[in-house]
Amino acid sequence: MKNQNSLNWLTPLLLLCSVSLISHAHAGSTLSAGIFHVCAIQEDDTLICWGNNDHNQADPPSGTFSEIEVGFYFGCGLKTDGTISCWGRDTAGETSPPPGKFIQMAVGGEHVCALPENGVPICWGANGSSQAAPLPGPFQQLALGDAHSCGLKFDGAVECWGANDHEQSNVESDTFTSIAAGYKTTCGIKTDGVAICWGRTAKSYGYLTQVDFALQASPDVGDDYIVCGLKADSTLSCPSITSAPSGVFSYVTVGGHYYDVRGVLSHRYYEFLGFACGIRETGIVACWGHNSNDRATPPVGVTVKQPVDFTLPSDTGGSCTQADLDKVRNEGKEAGKKACQANPASCGIDIGGDVTAAVIGADLSLHVSKAEYKTLLDTQLLWIELRFFGQNDDDKLLWELTDYGEIE
Repeated sequence: MKNQNSLNWLTPLLLLCSVSLISHAHAGSTLSAGIFHVCAIQEDDTLICWGNNDHNQADPPSGTFSEIEVGFYFGCGLKTDGTISCWGRDTAGETSPPPGKFIQMAVGGEHVCALPENGVPICWGANGSSQAAPLPGPFQQLALGDAHSCGLKFDGAVECWGANDHEQSNVESDTFTSIAAGYKTTCGIKTDGVAICWGRTAKSYGYLTQVDFALQASPDVGDDYIVCGLKADSTLSCPSITSAPSGVFSYVTVGGHYYDVRGVLSHRYYEFLGFACGIRETGIVACWGHNSNDRATPPVGVTVKQPVDFTLPSDTGGSCTQADLDKVRNEGKEAGKKACQANPASCGIDIGGDVTAAVIGADLSLHVSKAEYKTLLDTQLLWIELRFFGQNDDDKLLWELTDYGEIE
């Protein structure tokens, strides 16, 4: 009972804008953040890392590289000859890559997957949730979370495997141009340019050209303070990291860790300390957020290699600004609300069954039955979007009310 209206009919409007909204799925990252450390590819194709080095995770190997990805306490690099080299803490074989040549790789919390030329993934490392037991694909891009893995197929569909305790491996039915994964969450840039995430953090983030999600988060909450992206004008979008700098960026990566806090009467809760780093148009790295172990203090004077698909916003020939894109999307959402009001079934809203519990965020609770829903629809509720999240002790189905619109 989830609203399946993906606003695909907005595409003709977006075609009026020539701003590039699509990132290349094959483009490898040249900057990557873990829990306490960051690694990057310098302009001469060699690696540099900073932050915590308790497990030699900030001591990369020599050689030249085309892609860098880091996990909890280790890192892997795709070398310019197509082989993979890994270093840092090894808990389950994650720093022991197989022989062979690859075109793209992705690193999770303690596992790694890589794509050879045929697009059939090969994975190694931790496999407690079958995150290193890949589907056959073939895929054009991989993205790994803390204990799940996903692949972007050549037709734009996404397939995931591994942990699914927060539905992070339950793939949305849309088509995508690129994907990312993090802590119990998967994100993607849809073909209409809108970035969405599903799993523990299930939200839409508007028009973005790149998005990244941290590999670790607080066990207590799962909101958007661990996600950052790039807008169509190459400025940053970090919803809950208020210290994000201004300016033009080519890539952004998010990291951080959580720790136990003892409150009043020894009540335990967790706090997430996040940070992010981005590559400026000059190649200089800027970092912001919590600076534990100097992870948000990049070396002075170091320039990082730009992603291969980066072009300055002024070079795109585009006539639409980020504000233009957001305006189009908002107009489309209003039109979509009216369509849902006229015919709820057209938006995937099934009023044939009972909705026994629904919530908006963590504050407002509703108990809505079929009859009450119809009453609300006729009086004050224009449309609703529901997401299934389990059953209660009485075996009643539970739905989360993720979005709604009021009648004008």
